[in-house]
Amino acid sequence: MQIHWVHADELSDTDRDAAEGRIAFLGADNSDIIDVRIIAKTTSHHEHGGAEVRITCQARGREIVAARTRPDAGLALHDAVDAFEAEVRRMREKRRDRRNEQPAAPPELGIIDRVLVEEGYGFILTDSGDQVYFHRNAVHGGLEFEQLEEGQRIGLNIEAGNDGLQATTVVTAPPDAPSP
Repeated sequence: MQIHWVHADELSDTDRDAAEGRIAFLGADNSDIIDVRIIAKTTSHHEHGGAEVRITCQARGREIVAARTRPDAGLALHDAVDAFEAEVRRMREKRRDRRNEQPAAPPELGIIDRVLVEEGYGFILTDSGDQVYFHRNAVHGGLEFEQLEEGQRIGLNIEAGNDGLQATTVVTAPPDAPSP
């Protein structure tokens, strides 16, 4: 991770060192923060005072921006780093939550009714009695289209197709799936 300062003349070395230490600590055990740019500038904003600090960061697949305007440049920097830390934590929590999510199991269960290997499609009989078309590209989750057998238990997602119901995803049935 690199930290770049732009127009930071109004900031004391102490403020800059403290900000760099806090940002370096955020990146210490992670490689998600790639490039940090801290821009300080004076502003003529009539309510918040005369110094704005904006922190922009390239972080794995997204940009994080935190900016604060205060009467004093050091205070603006401190508050901008607070906001930046909060954004980084929020990004990491979202990533952690997504990693812990279990993919949704297909809502339907059925059995393979027919497989036409040369044509690249087949038909499934759902537990509710519907016959559903599926294409070889819908087969996922470790199943191989050429290895499907009639009567094999599967899970599937269904949507309306041009000529009736079709499976968008065909996967192995969950181990606890009831028999048809």
